[in-house]
Amino acid sequence: MRRIKRIFVAAVILLVVFAAGRTSFVQGFLNHWNVKSEATLTAEGYPESLVQLYEKNEEARQFVLDYKKNGNNEQPIDISSDVTDGKIPLFLQWDERWGYRTYGDNFLAITGCGPTALSMVYVGLTGDTSMNPYAVAQMAQEDGFYVNGSGSSWSMMTELATKLGLSAQELSLSEDSIRQELSQGHPIICIMGPGDFTTSGHFVVLTGVDSDGKITVNDSNSKKNSNKAWKIDDLMSQIRDLWVYQ
Repeated sequence: MRRIKRIFVAAVILLVVFAAGRTSFVQGFLNHWNVKSEATLTAEGYPESLVQLYEKNEEARQFVLDYKKNGNNEQPIDISSDVTDGKIPLFLQWDERWGYRTYGDNFLAITGCGPTALSMVYVGLTGDTSMNPYAVAQMAQEDGFYVNGSGSSWSMMTELATKLGLSAQELSLSEDSIRQELSQGHPIICIMGPGDFTTSGHFVVLTGVDSDGKITVNDSNSKKNSNKAWKIDDLMSQIRDLWVYQ
């Protein structure tokens, strides 16, 4: 019993010490791992939406930190090195070549999953490297496909794709139809609901079927999600709508 009491007292003391110095403890922990706090980024003048991106997506942290030196980058965009015949390229919406540029009411890095997905499909099918994510985003905005506060309208996935010269149609949400189209080399853009890819809505590209029967995905917001193969049931439970292209 005495031993239990001693352990309890020691635990209380540790909690008091931690509570008294929690600010310095947390800051020290962040400094140790070279992670900046939200307050620090805000104080340093980073835009609020990029601060939120830094907090939510650790893969994009270097992109956020590079904003101060590269945020005004207006260099011509060259994606030729990203393209391989017969493959759908992976473009990230927070790529520094275009992520700091504007799409709608925010950075393309924040709002640009739709144009980035359509760019991947278009470039992969045609080999035309002029339609990088920013070029598609400009077309989408000019044609009224951006909805303030929401992102890209779903109609963009057929209407703008058709304008670009692709054959695009809505696809039924079934395992057979998904597998059949992918096996024929037809990429599929999906709008995902809350789950593994997003807390709200997010466009991704289904690119193929691997040797284990799992689905390969290009997620413009995550290399990690793009480097793994997915069980089709896990994807279908999150898909809200989908479109197939050729």
